[in-house]
Amino acid sequence: MHFMRKLLPLLLLPLGLSAQDILWEKSYGGRHAEYLFDVQPTADYGFILAGSSLSKKTGNKQDLGSGGLDYWLWKMDEHGEPDWQKSFGGSGTDMLNSIKTTHDGGFILAGTSDSPKGFHKKEESRGGNDYWVIKLDASGGELWQRTLGGKGQDDLQSVVLTSDGGYLLAGSSDSDISKEINAKEDKKENSRGNMDYWIVKLDSKGNEEWQKTYGGQYADLLRSIDATKDGGFILGGYSNSSQSGEKDQVNFGIGGDYWIIKIDEKGIIEWQQTIGGDQDEQLQVVHQTFDGGYIIGGNSNSGTSNSKTKTNGKGTDFWIVKLDGEGSMDWQETYNFGQVDVLTSLVENKDRSFLLGGYSLATDQNDEEGSNDFIALKISEKGERLWDKNVGSDGEDVLRKVIETRDGGYLMAGTSNPESKKPGKSKKNRLKGLNPFDNGKQSAVAEKAQQKLDGKVNEAAGDFNKGIAKELESAADGINKNIANNNDSNFKMGLNMPTGNLLNPTNKENTQNEGNSLDAAGKAMELKGPKPGLKASREKKTNYGNKDFWVVKLKDKNKVEEARIKMEATPNPVVSYTNVIVGFDFDKGTARLYDISGKELQNFSIDSRTIPINLSSYPTGVYIVSIETNKGNGSLKLIKR
Repeated sequence: MHFMRKLLPLLLLPLGLSAQDILWEKSYGGRHAEYLFDVQPTADYGFILAGSSLSKKTGNKQDLGSGGLDYWLWKMDEHGEPDWQKSFGGSGTDMLNSIKTTHDGGFILAGTSDSPKGFHKKEESRGGNDYWVIKLDASGGELWQRTLGGKGQDDLQSVVLTSDGGYLLAGSSDSDISKEINAKEDKKENSRGNMDYWIVKLDSKGNEEWQKTYGGQYADLLRSIDATKDGGFILGGYSNSSQSGEKDQVNFGIGGDYWIIKIDEKGIIEWQQTIGGDQDEQLQVVHQTFDGGYIIGGNSNSGTSNSKTKTNGKGTDFWIVKLDGEGSMDWQETYNFGQVDVLTSLVENKDRSFLLGGYSLATDQNDEEGSNDFIALKISEKGERLWDKNVGSDGEDVLRKVIETRDGGYLMAGTSNPESKKPGKSKKNRLKGLNPFDNGKQSAVAEKAQQKLDGKVNEAAGDFNKGIAKELESAADGINKNIANNNDSNFKMGLNMPTGNLLNPTNKENTQNEGNSLDAAGKAMELKGPKPGLKASREKKTNYGNKDFWVVKLKDKNKVEEARIKMEATPNPVVSYTNVIVGFDFDKGTARLYDISGKELQNFSIDSRTIPINLSSYPTGVYIVSIETNKGNGSLKLIKR
């Protein structure tokens, strides 16, 4: 019977689709809970994971942590083995939502914090949640940080690099301009009514240059941003606002719609589009394509109606919309896997195809086959399905990001809770030998907080659905009291989670004024209905805690792997420092830096394929770096500007 369950998905695979090879899978975490929100490829063929952690020094987590949830980073090599890890946090809740590799080879971290000054947090909270940005060098050392926000909820979702070497922060805010004497006025415009899109432009040192607020009278949540070829930006998110404020189009459905805004390099709106059907749509990602148009990805439970011309398979499906450069629709398509399918990520390949990432939610806790699994779906540039792959554990697996790695493969990364929800089942492969000094009271508090974060915020749904800032704040307050915020835990949370009624496609009670509901993962336990089409694949081998970072490496058998560069430097030319990338594995070696005359300037041991070299004290000119290892040697030229 078990053999037939494994064989059946292969027998039913449509003609032309082929499963892809799983090269390896890895779990990272401590005893309590880790939530992965982003991952980026690195120049050394590895990748860096970004999210938040509740755990102390347990499992394979090496840092004690600061408060409730802390920013947590893992820099990995191409095989998933750790290079280094870092933790940053205050005494409160710090949610790391986005990471990007920067022009100097370092990293920019962007997320939301309610922590006051203390531990790693160098500025006071503005009130409620704030934007918290940290700039790191290539080795994970902190260069600077900024806290930005008003008195309300300011939730930073993403960061992108700008053409002038700076950064654009993108998120949502319901804060007004502060009226208090001597208050830090980070918010320059009042809220339009509820949550609005809020973007802030920083220079390369973290100094604010300008900011903009865009919104209507109800809820507008910015989910994704991409820099465009003309120096501007494309913004995408969820809106249930009527025609008001900056929103110049009506709301289509009883829930919310996709709301896309194209702005120039100073934040001036060039055009905007509202796209949706008669129910609820949740935009998750927007990206400018090679042809100068845009690909929009998210989820929909609408039938064919309004601007939606493709019907769903069942329940909530992936919904992809392709726009031209002026925002007009080229094509659209829906993709069905189960009763509730949540798209979270999208990659455009060099051949103009796309890889979509997401997860499918189980609809029946007692279903032997049903599970929340990672999903990867490859489509052509016109939206035709090429292949799909699902991977999972015995429990709940929420994919947050899929990326293309430098070796031509794909990395699926997210959060996994392999705890079976079926009666009589228990978690498998729990790591033994956890920290004996872990405080039992702290464990209980962290576990309770994690349960609230995982979906037991349903009790506050009624307050959140009112769609006004005052009631949103009171709902968040109610949750914080239920979490038991005492002296042992500074865990707090705001209700900035995915909204809408995607999980209840037949519910037509949410009006335009009330169009917010809950996070898909949070409501999954309440779902009833047909069994999903996907079969849980059970690839996960190791568990460290209740929630872990989980990463799966796929090989696309249809792609030709490109030849590797033996050595390279990024950036080159160099302003202050660069990172030399070695394209092969080695155990130990030596790096030497010479000037053009052959004089040796630096000499140091190396054991990592990413080698930072500081040229800030040297004059403009040409330099040579030589690398000697036990597996190979090489040299290259550096140009100091």
